[in-house]
Amino acid sequence: MKLPSFYFNWLQKDNPTGTVDRFPELKNKFETTVPGIYCAGDLTGIPLIKLAAESGYKIIERLAQDEQFAGERNDKKSKEIYDLVILGAGPAGISASLHAAELGFRHIVLESSQKFNTIVNFPAGKPVYVTPEKPPMKSDLKFSEGTKETLLDEFNRNIENKNLPLKENETVKKIEKTDGYFIVESSQATYKALRVIVAIGKTGNARRLKVPGEDLPKVYTRLIDPGEHTGQDILVVGGGDSALEAAVALAKTGNNVTLSYRKAAFSRPKERNTAAFNQLVEQGKITPIFESTVKEIKEKEVVLTTKDGEQGLPNDAVFALIGTEIPIQFFKRSGIRMEGEKGGAYYFRFAALLLFSCVLYFGKKAPVTKIGSLAEFFSIPRMLFDKQWPSMVNGILAWASYMGMLMAGVFLLGSLIVDAKKYFDHPWNSFKYSFYGAILILFGYIYLSYNLGGNYLLGYAPGFWYTAMYSLTIVIFGFRRIHMNPTGYIKRQTWALMAFQCIPLFILPVFVFPFLGNAGLLGPWIMENVFPGESYWRAYGLILAWPLFIHNLATGQPTMFWLLVGLAQAFVIIPWLNFKWGKGAYCGWICSCGALAETLGDEYRTKAPHGPAAKKTDNVGQVVLWFAGIMTIAIMLSTWFHINLPFAGGLKSSYEIVVDIIFAGVLGLGVYFFLSGRLWCRWFCPLAALMHIYTRFSVYRIFANKKRCISCNICTKVCHMGIDVMGYANKGIPMNDVECVRCSACIVNCPMQVLTFGEVDTIDLDNTRHTQKHFPLQPGWQSGLPKKDIEMRLEEERGGP
Repeated sequence: MKLPSFYFNWLQKDNPTGTVDRFPELKNKFETTVPGIYCAGDLTGIPLIKLAAESGYKIIERLAQDEQFAGERNDKKSKEIYDLVILGAGPAGISASLHAAELGFRHIVLESSQKFNTIVNFPAGKPVYVTPEKPPMKSDLKFSEGTKETLLDEFNRNIENKNLPLKENETVKKIEKTDGYFIVESSQATYKALRVIVAIGKTGNARRLKVPGEDLPKVYTRLIDPGEHTGQDILVVGGGDSALEAAVALAKTGNNVTLSYRKAAFSRPKERNTAAFNQLVEQGKITPIFESTVKEIKEKEVVLTTKDGEQGLPNDAVFALIGTEIPIQFFKRSGIRMEGEKGGAYYFRFAALLLFSCVLYFGKKAPVTKIGSLAEFFSIPRMLFDKQWPSMVNGILAWASYMGMLMAGVFLLGSLIVDAKKYFDHPWNSFKYSFYGAILILFGYIYLSYNLGGNYLLGYAPGFWYTAMYSLTIVIFGFRRIHMNPTGYIKRQTWALMAFQCIPLFILPVFVFPFLGNAGLLGPWIMENVFPGESYWRAYGLILAWPLFIHNLATGQPTMFWLLVGLAQAFVIIPWLNFKWGKGAYCGWICSCGALAETLGDEYRTKAPHGPAAKKTDNVGQVVLWFAGIMTIAIMLSTWFHINLPFAGGLKSSYEIVVDIIFAGVLGLGVYFFLSGRLWCRWFCPLAALMHIYTRFSVYRIFANKKRCISCNICTKVCHMGIDVMGYANKGIPMNDVECVRCSACIVNCPMQVLTFGEVDTIDLDNTRHTQKHFPLQPGWQSGLPKKDIEMRLEEERGGP
């Protein structure tokens, strides 16, 4: 193996790289991008029967408190217009119907198959759990733990004599919005309604193998009754819980079972399913063929493509259990936007934010070009070329971006006016978009005022305004983060991030140190060694370590103080923090980049790229780190030791443009609302790349109670570092991905309270220690969970009180 590949594999040793499902884009948990259409149940992203039923109940409660809906009901008392149409008669839909009937809503439930169809199609005897146990259910559709059969019996008792307005075997094709109501077009009729709840789940559209013979009658996409198959040659395709459960059930009814899986090992199934599967493999009742795919299905045979070539197997039945797909086409026909869906407006907004970022960061470095006449305006290019080349490049790019930003601004202003209800439908949204607009206008004015006339707004240079607005943004959105997730951990973390940004990274270098220095209160030694030449900006180096802040070491004005501080930060303090608490001790609690990502970026964390390709891109930061190291050594040799290295200055200029401006500035800010706020931290930051090396030796982990994991994938989806948290949790392996920034989003958002922070008892490069050294985070706030919940989970881990 080549050295770079070996090195990158070592950094990401055995990291799972799963992706996330994309659901309809929802606001306030339930409402889609089409106002008046709501999603309940599985479509909210949580595959739990209890929570599905509760979601239907909550939507009806919300409608009952909606004054606009009440007014529309009074205005349109026509028998032709229903108050509500509910699509789907699963737990979510039936729960909504029960509560709607109780409140007197005129409604109808449309089901494409039969009521509780998904549960009816569970394998016989499948166990059912009431999770999470708390809070207690409010829905009238109540049930207790048991099996598929007992669950259906309870559900049917819940609704008997209720006379619910249910129509089965009626498939809805699309929903169309008209003036004042919705038209719901089904296979049997057309309905009019003021509101629509979509509770169709995602289990009806099984993924296809897309191979010849897939339409043969012997190919199934679900197993209902294993007893129907005895003494047959059966192929099960898939590597998830459904596939393993089916293989085990079919093997126990006396079949010759082969399981084909495209990967080299299982990563998703729960431990109990894997254990039952492996036991039957050892008994010779199941034959697994890993790294294989189905090539063709024939009447009496199935052909697999394996790593050793093609292999034919005798076959009587095929169970293709490779997952299900959300009915995307239905949502598209109905005008409902899916998560991550991109169109022309998306790319235009993306370009506009990138252009704004270019103006912000290239303009900060561009030369002042005072303009007194139209002739001088057209001489800007000549004046820029008279400068040194870095300033020239900055100036040209800043001006070009500014012109593009003005054009984009006209379009964005128009879209805000046309879609005002969409952007200003909620007090927070109204404030947020107004704030964004004010920032855009402010920096547009600052750029023109400074770069054309050299004028300072209120006497402050542009750099002051950049830092001031950066700090203000962190404070504003920091309070929002605390309000949305008021756990003790998030409160303390967010307060720490706001404090580090506002005090040592704004108030001290901008106000306090200049005041003390001008008053002669800092003393000669500090002025000569800490702030030589009144360079108070160097105070940033007290918090921002090399190579994030390269000036601690790569500087043209060397002092022993900054040499010692820079070396201590990068090679003593931060390694110790990483050893104890992982990379997130700095990235999640101290760093100003992390502060903006955890506050402004909190709403956009689910937009982070996931999967194998995104995981490989994580290694780009290592290249930036090497570049920073080479550049720093060259600068130190030429300035500290006076060795003539003519290329040193060029390296530094290139680094400042490529890394400081393009990567950290333009891309770091420009993708915030599109690819999450952590892209710079994850892919390009050289300090993060250095900490990735340190964190390989850390004792910090996120532990999972794998018995509770339901594979909902929410933990992976909310990770803005692209970590496949569920991949670790399903296998019961402590999460040791070096990218983790300790934001606690996976812990807080897990509906089953599966995850906690913790430590192993010693450095464990192979991640084989699956038990915690102790439970250092029992006081609730440190793990993001209430103390009583921590105690309950510790009790479960130990096997009871």
